[in-house]
Amino acid sequence: MRALVIGAGEVGFNIASRLVREKADVVVIDIDRQRLETVAETLDVQTVVGFGSNPGVLAEAGLGAADMLVAVTGHDETNILACRMAQLLAPSDARRVARIKASGYYDFFDEKKFRSDFGINFIINPSQEAVETIMDFIEFPGVSDVIEVARGRLRLVGMRLTRKHRLLGKPISELLPRESGADILIAAIYRRHDLVIPRGDSILRPGDLIYVAAGAADKAKINNFFGLDPEPIKDVTIVGGGDVGYLLAKRLESDKRGFNVKIIELNAERCEHLSGRLKKTMVLKGDGTDQELLIDENIGDSDAFIAVSTDDEKNLISCLVGKRLGARHTITRVNRFSYAPLVSAIGLESLISVRVAAVSAILKYLRKGRVISVATLAHEDAEIVEFQVLPGSRAAGRKLMDVPFPKGALAAALTRGDEVIIPRGNTVIEPGDVLAVVGKGEAIAGAEKLLGGK
Repeated sequence: MRALVIGAGEVGFNIASRLVREKADVVVIDIDRQRLETVAETLDVQTVVGFGSNPGVLAEAGLGAADMLVAVTGHDETNILACRMAQLLAPSDARRVARIKASGYYDFFDEKKFRSDFGINFIINPSQEAVETIMDFIEFPGVSDVIEVARGRLRLVGMRLTRKHRLLGKPISELLPRESGADILIAAIYRRHDLVIPRGDSILRPGDLIYVAAGAADKAKINNFFGLDPEPIKDVTIVGGGDVGYLLAKRLESDKRGFNVKIIELNAERCEHLSGRLKKTMVLKGDGTDQELLIDENIGDSDAFIAVSTDDEKNLISCLVGKRLGARHTITRVNRFSYAPLVSAIGLESLISVRVAAVSAILKYLRKGRVISVATLAHEDAEIVEFQVLPGSRAAGRKLMDVPFPKGALAAALTRGDEVIIPRGNTVIEPGDVLAVVGKGEAIAGAEKLLGGK
């Protein structure tokens, strides 16, 4: 498989890294020679200096033999034009993906026609992906991560355990009694940045980030298991009126649950823009870290305080102030993932990264063959991957307990037609089943070989 990745920023680098791991032949294109040199020193890729929308540069990169083109520069126009040029120069079955950030394109163009006119198979809007992540956090207040599996029919919900959490100190086998009408599974444990595959005798410790797999209909069971706040989110405060803040407010306005939304933005011109486009949201001009403003606006009564500006430090500080004033739950956006450990260390709850959301969405689309989908877990060094079990594989027709899964991999869910099953040791795996496997690189590669045909 040959892939052209246009843009050597964080998103492009992570896309290229994942594709290289899957033995793809990758070419990275960027106008910044120094950035390309850094990529080439880290990854086994080819590099081409130039604009990804330039026909000559695309030809030099081997567009004619490419199976996919992923345009993820920081400039929407470059990404759009690159896909259009690729369609004109190499009108084949190659898939073309464009990262488009500006909300104006979505406000004024029909997406289906826009894609067909410009030769784009898949449009990724990082801000919109971040909004979907935030909506998951609103559904499960207080958790650290929510991942959809089996086309949304199963969720993997992650939560970091505090020192006084009721799940501590007992073997996992005692924490998950089989209940009629629901089935859940502890699928992974992150302990000091290491992935631990849980066993029945594993005992949870303070600071562990644990992932639980359960059907989408079992939301109440997940909430009960973690001991989450049963009161639904109603009053929402958003700090930052950029693309993420605007799209989130717009989404909350259209939700049938009837959210009460306030948005705080410092730029006066942007406030006017928001006021003209949002119908039900209260737009406040001010600094989201200004304690007096937050007190005057009764921000302490917020069920969710969500900081999504482009300034990491401001997001962290405003959430700390909001939490101190009484906001029930916080959601913090960070652009530098090195800040991720700090969020839980200072007592904040949910964390979002626009970059991670974008990378996960693109990788889901690019998968083909027996790999159905992929999503990253915390710290981006582990995944949950859905594999189709092919006829003739070593797993087909055998009980899960008899399948020689590689060390460090765990089968978290099984999809059979429209049915989603939390597998147990006596679950028989059949050809055509889709098995969701949690693990790191080598373990995931071993599981892929195990589930593939001869």
